[in-house]
Amino acid sequence: MKKKEPSFEERLARLQAIVSALESGNAPLAESVSLYKEGLAHAAACREQLEQARHDIKICSEGVLSPFDMPAEDE
Repeated sequence: MKKKEPSFEERLARLQAIVSALESGNAPLAESVSLYKEGLAHAAACREQLEQARHDIKICSEGVLSPFDMPAEDE
C-alpha cells in the first residue's frame, strides 16, 4: 500500500519544528545532520508544491482554461 504524502501544511509544520530543534542547539551532531537532511527534503517538496499551485493559478487566471459550454438541447 502506498504511503500518503504529507500535505503542504504538514510539511511546513514539520519544517518549522526542525528549524526550532536546530536553532536550540541541544541536539547531538548526528541528530542535527539528520534533521538538516530531512528539512532539505521538506523544503524541496514545499517548493515543488508551491510551483505547481502557481502554475495552476496562472493557467486559470490567463484564460487558458475556458468554461465548457453545453449545446442547448432541443425540447
